[in-house]
Amino acid sequence: MKTPKMVVAIATVLLVTVSLTAAPLQQAPGGPERGGPGAQAPPAGPGGGAPQARTATGQLAKVDAAAKEITIKGADNKDMVFKYDDATQLTGVEGGAQGLTGKTGATLRVTYNEKGGTNLASRIEVQEKK
Repeated sequence: MKTPKMVVAIATVLLVTVSLTAAPLQQAPGGPERGGPGAQAPPAGPGGGAPQARTATGQLAKVDAAAKEITIKGADNKDMVFKYDDATQLTGVEGGAQGLTGKTGATLRVTYNEKGGTNLASRIEVQEKK
């Protein structure tokens, strides 16, 4: 009588062990490897922290207040477009971003982060002429 009970107990323990071991190995369809629910963004760079802010310096070429964009021409003579929002800090100009419209040609230093192919300015500084 003890032998059949022992076999059932061993079989049950074996079945539970296999089930618990295999469950984490299975991925739901559309899981992280496919960008579905539960997907994680790729690491943000060295150290795994927030993306590094970049800076660009150039001459103000255009201000589009309706689109909340500015364009600067860098030293390499290439245009760079930056979006700005209400959180963007502006220094060296009065009247906020609207005050930049009269500053075409002024040297700007823009601190920004690239997000989804868009350069989002966190700070725009109008540089004083020396």
